[in-house]
Amino acid sequence: MVAEPASTPLPSQVTPAQLIGEISRLVRQLPCPHCGQEGADSARAHSQALVPAAREPYDDVAPLDPLDEIGDDERWLWRLVEEAERVAAAAPPGPDPRQVALAEQRCQEAYEAEQKVQSRIHATITALAQPSSWLRPRHRAALARHLREDRAAAVLTAIQRGRIEEIRGRLRAVANRRADYLTAHRATLEAGRNARVELTRVLDDLIDRYARMAQPPAWFKFGLDYPPEPGTRREWLQHARETMIERRRANLHRVLL
Repeated sequence: MVAEPASTPLPSQVTPAQLIGEISRLVRQLPCPHCGQEGADSARAHSQALVPAAREPYDDVAPLDPLDEIGDDERWLWRLVEEAERVAAAAPPGPDPRQVALAEQRCQEAYEAEQKVQSRIHATITALAQPSSWLRPRHRAALARHLREDRAAAVLTAIQRGRIEEIRGRLRAVANRRADYLTAHRATLEAGRNARVELTRVLDDLIDRYARMAQPPAWFKFGLDYPPEPGTRREWLQHARETMIERRRANLHRVLL
């Protein structure tokens, strides 16, 4: 008598745990998608190799050049410069020098015009006060007409001068506020200027040390096109200083892990 084959459980009779186990078994029998080997052990090993270990060093920051290290003295100079820059940035804005010069010029012109009108008025009044003016009625009438015109012009010039003086006064007030602020922070600003002069010497010394290297770093040789072309040394030095300032300031706030 032939034994009957074991009946396969119907889908409705498969439990969730059995279904998950069957899927896991099928996955383990598939070849590794990376190396083509059968078994999940090799795949597991490959996937684990792709994940860095917890103690594996990880740093995407380039190592610091020895010459890029900043000492305490240089850090102090940079702090003085940054404090001076902060104070200067907070200073009240000053007026446009061209507007100040124009207001001064217009005010002087209005004053001179007013003085001319007053001089004519005084001369006309003196002429009318002479008894002989009555002997020439037409001339006296012309003097009287000019006197009326000059007095009207005097009023207009006075008003114009007053407006210009008001504008000049506002511009002077703005300039005085800025001057008072800068005077109050003179020590900080002067310290920053002195620090910039000293830092320029430090940067020039670093540039010279990089230039004397047998193999300067790539950023110096290729980034700054060293050595400079003949006749361009002054422009090259200025560009090198600006680049060094950017590098020094970046390293100044760099956190070493």
